[in-house]
Amino acid sequence: MDQLRQMIEESDFESIGEFDPTELRVRQEVRDMCEVNTCRKYDTSWACPPALESLEVYQEKLTSYTGGYVFQTIAMMEDEFDYEAIRTAQALYAERFENLIEKTKDFPVKIELFAAGDCDLCEVCSYPDKPCVHPDRMFPSLEACGLVVSEVCQLAEVPYYHGPKTIAFIGAALY
Repeated sequence: MDQLRQMIEESDFESIGEFDPTELRVRQEVRDMCEVNTCRKYDTSWACPPALESLEVYQEKLTSYTGGYVFQTIAMMEDEFDYEAIRTAQALYAERFENLIEKTKDFPVKIELFAAGDCDLCEVCSYPDKPCVHPDRMFPSLEACGLVVSEVCQLAEVPYYHGPKTIAFIGAALY
């Protein structure tokens, strides 16, 4: 899937690795962490549980694809409380991800994208009263689908942790 990799590279992600999605297992304990609601998005967004498909559906999806790529936007911070650097990196990731969405829109092979973190396309999500306003641009995170991101990175042979004073926003594409 060299063409997809090239599209990811052209979107300027700093780190890219390929993996076999059939080797991944969704985990209930990851989905359970969503219910703790630390991010305050649980039951408020189409991109978060419980609005998402079941873990069984995501496990089936993993076995229906032949490969995948993980991609990262990595940034340096002055310290672990450098929220400006975090917001800047998050915005850069979002810009790159949008670029990737555009590039893959007419791709001849079915691709499933996973974003970093929660969806923030709308100021207030239409969930649960109305359908998603941007279904073609809304993608769940790996965690929301029950995946341990560090395991995905390990399988793709890319670092999950890039050292002190770094932040990484991580997404994936299945093909």
